[in-house]
Amino acid sequence: MHRIIWLSVGGRRFHLLKLSGAFFLFAFVLKALEAAYMVFVTVNKAIYAQARPELIVQLFGWSISAPYNFTGEDVVGVVMGPIAAFLFWLALATAALIVYQTGKIVVPLEEYEKDIPEHHRKLIRMAKQAHARGFRKR
Repeated sequence: MHRIIWLSVGGRRFHLLKLSGAFFLFAFVLKALEAAYMVFVTVNKAIYAQARPELIVQLFGWSISAPYNFTGEDVVGVVMGPIAAFLFWLALATAALIVYQTGKIVVPLEEYEKDIPEHHRKLIRMAKQAHARGFRKR
């Protein structure tokens, strides 16, 4: 049995999981684009710092060998953070796209029944039958 949660706004019904998936997808795509922009800005700063080493501290605030030259280690160090942020937001956007596309989340409750002893299964079965008989009488 699957339940779908609907949200009603202004007489229109929205599938709540798809609606939230769409919002998350939009937000995560924007954050991924922002992180991609930061990668390009950081790479441009690194190129500029290699051309004008006296501005390294003003561009980045730190450097291993500032203010004399901008080494390969410095380039890797300043580019790693924006690339990691880009990949993080891209992964979250992918997860939001999966939630939006599926439109449902199924929790496998049947898996837990394997761990229930037979005595408890019998009690659960009897309770379900008694509950069903109670609804038929009404």
